[in-house]
Order: sequence, then structure tokens, then C-alpha cells
Amino acid sequence: MRKTTIALLALGSSLLLPMCSQTSDLLPAGQVTAQDAKADALLNRARGLVAAGKLSAAEKALNEIIEDHSMAPCAPHARMLLGEIEERRNDPRSAFKQYDKIVQRYQGSELYAKALNRQLAIATDAAAGRLKGKVLWMWDVPMESSKVIEWLQTIIMNAPYADMSDTASSVLGDYLVRQGKYEEACAVYKNLVEQHPDSAYAPAAQLMMARLWASSHTRGDNNMVNLDRAQEAYEEFSLLFPNHQRTGEARAGVREMQRLLLEQELQVGRYYLERAREYQSAIFCLEDVVRRRSVNPQAGKQAQELLAKARALLAAQQQQAASKR
Repeated sequence: MRKTTIALLALGSSLLLPMCSQTSDLLPAGQVTAQDAKADALLNRARGLVAAGKLSAAEKALNEIIEDHSMAPCAPHARMLLGEIEERRNDPRSAFKQYDKIVQRYQGSELYAKALNRQLAIATDAAAGRLKGKVLWMWDVPMESSKVIEWLQTIIMNAPYADMSDTASSVLGDYLVRQGKYEEACAVYKNLVEQHPDSAYAPAAQLMMARLWASSHTRGDNNMVNLDRAQEAYEEFSLLFPNHQRTGEARAGVREMQRLLLEQELQVGRYYLERAREYQSAIFCLEDVVRRRSVNPQAGKQAQELLAKARALLAAQQQQAASKR
């Protein structure tokens, strides 16, 4: 649960009012007032200054609301306008922070969802490389990846709406893939599918997860373990989305993973035979490859040839051991 002050909870439905000057009979006496004429005047003045392009003067009036009239019904509107000013100044970091304060402090406000949407827009632009940061206040450089990831994770954690949280998850997963953070991307995709199985992003996330695990065999990352994970992810796609247009692709992926796994088992059997000289272990692996040769006929043929060699070597080893007794 997000922390919200008792005073803000007491403010309740008044924050849903679009106009700062509207009143509510539900506000407890002695905590907040339904009206704050000075705050209203400051906000109206700030809006006029923004329209005139006088952003610094508008910011000064808005900060006065935040600092001296934080319980005024129009306080979240002041925060929102501050965020919009920072965006106009091309300062996405400051804008994101302003919107985040609305999300954290004014959960009953009509601006809550709007602030989250602005955060999502900022983070999406950053992930796509459309936002730049400053080095020594002079050179524009791509936004650092740690900040992009932090922003998207914040939105996923805070967003109460599936059509926002799942969008942020999809953007984050794709961004992590581009950063070469494959296991982290898989974790994000997995969470997306589990938390939002009806999302339009879920099928693509499930397939991408399977592909990432499958591609591990070209990276040398725990080949058999990750190929198993890939096969499982492809199988889960068919179970979760049986009528999806890409179900055939997932089934083909299952067959390919089975083929690759059998190829890997063949290589393990070859290792036991030719390098470790553990012939019994080699026979165990090779017999399994032969038994499942319909999945990978070429691997099955090679395993059959190696199996005959392994059995012969094991027999010779056993005979030599018997002669020494």
C-alpha cells in the first residue's frame, strides 16, 4: 500500500473536483479547507504566466502553493503544471519527479492517472532514444539506461491500470533486450504474462521470452537448462493462447527446442565417450538420443554410431579390469 498522509485521506473526494474553488461538505473541520482563495489566485496567475511564456515567474507562484498551501484542493494542479513546465524546458528528470509526487501524494485526485500517463510518455520516449541528457550542461547524450529502467519500474509498481502497467512492462522488456540484459528481460516478460494474461502485449511477451531462452545456445549460457526453459515457454504459449494466430509458431518452436535439446544430449554423450572416457554415462546419453531419434534423425544416426563404439570400449574396459583380479 502506498503511504498517504492522514490529512490527504481526509481530503478525499475534494481532490476529484476539477476546479480549485469548489467545496465539499465531507471535509473534517480543522484539517483542510474546501477553499483556499490565495492558492486559487496563485494558480490562476501561474496559468496566465505560462500562457505568456513566463515560465520562471509561473514556477515561483506554483512553488508558493506547494510550500505554503500544500493542503489546498488545487495543490495537485500546481504540481501538474510544474511538471508541464519542466517538460517545456526539456528537463524530463524534473518533470518525472513532479508527476511522481502527484502519484504518491494525491491518489484521490483526477490528475493521478494523468500524471502516470505523462510518466509513461517520458519513459517510453527515453527508452526509444528520443530524450537526451546533458553532460556538463553542454552535450546531449542518450538518457542513461539505469534511469530509463528506474522510470519504467516505478510506473509498473505504481500503475493501478492494466493498460498502463502492461504497456510499461512491454517497453521495459524490449529495452532490456536492446541492452543485452536477457535474463532481466525474461523476468519482466514473465511477470507481464502472469499479471496481465489478457493484455494485448502478453502473447508477444511469451514468445519473446521463449526466443531469448532459445537463443542462449548461441551464447553458451547453460545451454540445456535454457533450452528447456525455452521449450516450456513455447508450450505455455499454446496453453495460454490456443487460438492465437501465432500458436503455430509456438508449436514449431517446441519442435525446434526438442531438436536442439537432443543435439545437446548427443554432445554430452560424445564428451563422456571421447574426453571423459566414462563409457557407461556415454551409453546412457546416447541410448536416449537413439530412442528419441524421430525428433532429430541426424542426431539419432550419429548417436547410433557412437553407441556401438561406447559399448565396445566399455566391454574392453570391463574385460581389462577382470583380468587384473
